[in-house]
Amino acid sequence: MRSFTSIKTGLFLLIGLLAGSVVFGQSKLVGVVIEENDQGMFEPIPFANVYWMGTQVGTSTDTVGGFELPVSENSKTLIISYVGYKSDTVEVTEFDKLTIVLKQSTELGGVDIVYRQRGTEISYMNTLKVETMGEKELFKAACCNLSESFETNPSIDVAFTDAVTGTKQIQMLGLDGKYSQITREQMPAVRGLSSVHGMTYIPGSWIESIQLNKGAGSVVNGFESVTGQINVELKKPEESEQWFVNGYANQGGRTELNVNAAHRLNDKVSTGVLLHGNLRPFEIDGNNDGFMDFPNGYQLNAINRWRFQSHKGWEGQAGANVLTEDRQGGQLSSETAVPKYQLGWNTNRAELWGKTGYVFPKAKYKSIGFQGSAIYHDQSSFFGSRTYNAEQRSGYFNSIYQSIIGTSTHKYRVGMSIQYDLYNERLDSLQYDREEIVPGAFLEYTFSYFDKFAVVAGIRGDYHNYYGFFFTPRLHARYEVREGTVLRASGGRGQRTANVISENAGLLATSRTWNIKGDPSIQGFGLEPEVAWNFGLNLTQDFRIDYRPGAISVDLYHTLFENQTVVDMEDPRQVQFYNLDGESYATSVQAQVDYELYRRFDLRMAYRWYEVRTTYGTSLKDKPFVAKHRAFVNLGYETLNGWKFDYTVQWQGPKRVPSTDANPTSFQRATRSPDIFLMNAQITKSWKERYDVYLGMENITNVKQNNPILASEQPFGPYFDSSLVWGPIFGRMTYVGFRLKSKA
Repeated sequence: MRSFTSIKTGLFLLIGLLAGSVVFGQSKLVGVVIEENDQGMFEPIPFANVYWMGTQVGTSTDTVGGFELPVSENSKTLIISYVGYKSDTVEVTEFDKLTIVLKQSTELGGVDIVYRQRGTEISYMNTLKVETMGEKELFKAACCNLSESFETNPSIDVAFTDAVTGTKQIQMLGLDGKYSQITREQMPAVRGLSSVHGMTYIPGSWIESIQLNKGAGSVVNGFESVTGQINVELKKPEESEQWFVNGYANQGGRTELNVNAAHRLNDKVSTGVLLHGNLRPFEIDGNNDGFMDFPNGYQLNAINRWRFQSHKGWEGQAGANVLTEDRQGGQLSSETAVPKYQLGWNTNRAELWGKTGYVFPKAKYKSIGFQGSAIYHDQSSFFGSRTYNAEQRSGYFNSIYQSIIGTSTHKYRVGMSIQYDLYNERLDSLQYDREEIVPGAFLEYTFSYFDKFAVVAGIRGDYHNYYGFFFTPRLHARYEVREGTVLRASGGRGQRTANVISENAGLLATSRTWNIKGDPSIQGFGLEPEVAWNFGLNLTQDFRIDYRPGAISVDLYHTLFENQTVVDMEDPRQVQFYNLDGESYATSVQAQVDYELYRRFDLRMAYRWYEVRTTYGTSLKDKPFVAKHRAFVNLGYETLNGWKFDYTVQWQGPKRVPSTDANPTSFQRATRSPDIFLMNAQITKSWKERYDVYLGMENITNVKQNNPILASEQPFGPYFDSSLVWGPIFGRMTYVGFRLKSKA
């Protein structure tokens, strides 16, 4: 095991130095620019221009209307301007905090500024590198649920977990999606028993946008993030269309219907309903191995949410989500006397959540907020002769207070949180129960020097009821090397408890013996928490060629595990779970280019290199099913009359496959997969931005893994294994769909 003392010491010292910079002031003019709304309340004006008359010294207000300027020796007159408002001139006699109220102009004139929004936007101002995927990006593919929303994003890999459940799982920075913190509107969403199937519980038609950031996240959102955070924003009733309908069907027999409705009761209260249903009624075996490629069954899913705003500083929302799902799969028929191998699961899930916050009317930079949720999840499943039944009850609460120290140069957020989880799991005759209670507190400090330099330093302390007390430091820095060139760095610690069975449920569809090497004195599975450190660098360069915009981005991230729950499949007769005893790390390098080749024709290219290695037993080996080399190209074109064309091609290099050499020759497989090309395309026709019809095809070249199930003809024998999956199972998939929505 590597020593982490120097890493932790360095981070704590750096955070201490940054926090210490608060006490040193500068000779600056500080103020805020606001407006008075129709209700007589003051609201900030972000991005207003503030400068000294007759000089080149100026700045823009931040998101809460605040600004700061060096005191000018040549001018005492301040000019404040913003499009649509009357400019103001202020004679400055005292260098205290200024409050400047702009009035809206009654006569507007000027030029139209046209900006063509990209499907994925990266803010050059944010200290963290955050990729925001909007509806435009999500509509480039079928995007039936969150797990399928990243087909056109090179930062996320999507793969099947096995050959019989049809479950898709994401990978970020070369590691499984369980190491990414997946939140819904900044509250925990996909975790615990839903860690694998949970992404299918968020339909694509419900999603307003997705924010993706790699590496260490903010301490405000908790301690579990290791490789990054994926935050999903659902459609808001006060902002979305009155109604929206989406239908989808594919040649695999999958049909979906989504209905969204929103209603604004008055200027203070609005409500919305999101409905989803999907059905797969047909038994399909596209690769002729005797097993259904996808389980049959259905999912019904609904959300009702309410939003209120007092116009006096208070606002909030509350909602409820209920879901039921039933799936069955397995063998189509059996030619022997033994019964058919079947599998299936039934899930019932309910969730309540709420958020409220208060913005101080006379100090817009100051606010306080509260978040809370409660989840009940019940699942019963079977895989051949194996049974797995589980129940989860979870509660979450988080409080956040934010303000400034003197000026908007120094901001901070502070708060407390608690996460509660009660699990009852039963695998055949073995019972695994645990109750986790984790209260904690956090502090996050932000220092910004105009638009040039910013640092976000955070630390949180949490107490786990049987792992004890632990610290989570996080650090992010941004430096604008020159206009259009931004360098970012990040580092921090993440910790999580492994949900051994639910995260590896696909391995239940094998004849492997499960061997969990835990300590009986620790609740649940008896394993230590997973602890990792992530460090990252990112360089983003904006450019223009022939007046058309483009961007180049280069990422380097390294994840180093202090402890890990190792999933060891190196013996084909068993799967072992144990605490790491040796090295485990993941290094990811990605280069990406986005450019508008010509008007409305976008190009996105990316190349990724991974080195993901873990100690299995006493040997350091490549992680299975992860390609070292990947390449990606996405092309998108829009016409002026509503046609949209999208095409994506991916190349995946060879992947290591766990050895089956201990099996008889007829039940052995190669230890390296071939490299593969995967191509997807979609054509969409829109009418008046209200009606869309789309036709698409996934895996155009019909790439399939031959014989993905080992010993498929003997599913109750000792060599049956459906987990050795490195490529597509079904092959080519054609789909059609439509979207209807009301006028805005």
